[in-house]
Amino acid sequence: MKPWANKTMPAFNNHLGFVVEEWHKNHIKISAELKPEHLNRSGIPHGGFISTLLDAATALSGAHSDDPLDYKKALTLSLNINYLGQAQSNSLYAIGKVTASGRNIYYGSAEVFDSFDNIIASGQGVFRYRKA
Repeated sequence: MKPWANKTMPAFNNHLGFVVEEWHKNHIKISAELKPEHLNRSGIPHGGFISTLLDAATALSGAHSDDPLDYKKALTLSLNINYLGQAQSNSLYAIGKVTASGRNIYYGSAEVFDSFDNIIASGQGVFRYRKA
C-alpha cells in the first residue's frame, strides 16, 4: 500500500480531482483527469486550474511527513507561474520538488505536463510552515 494513501487531502484538491501518484520527502507527483469544468471557453485547461495544480504540487512537495495519516501544513507566500504550452491530452500531471528550505520557510518548484509529456507550465513558490 502507498504510504500516503490514507492521508486526508484538502477538500479543494479532492473537489478538483487531484490524485497523489508519488509522495516522499521533497518530492510529489499529482495527476488530474480533465473535466468540462476545468476547461476555458477555448476547450483547453483553464489557467486557474493549471495554477492551482502548480500551487498544490509546490506546496505539498515540502509538506511530506512520516506520519501515515497526516502531513505538514503550509501557506503559500508567493507563487510565480509561466505558461509554456497547450495540453494535447485529457489528463495532466505535476511534479513538484523542494529547492531550498529553512526552519519556517521553504521554496518549491513544479512543472505541469500532459499525458504525452509535453510541458504545459512551470511554477516557483515560497511557503511558510504553519504551527500545529
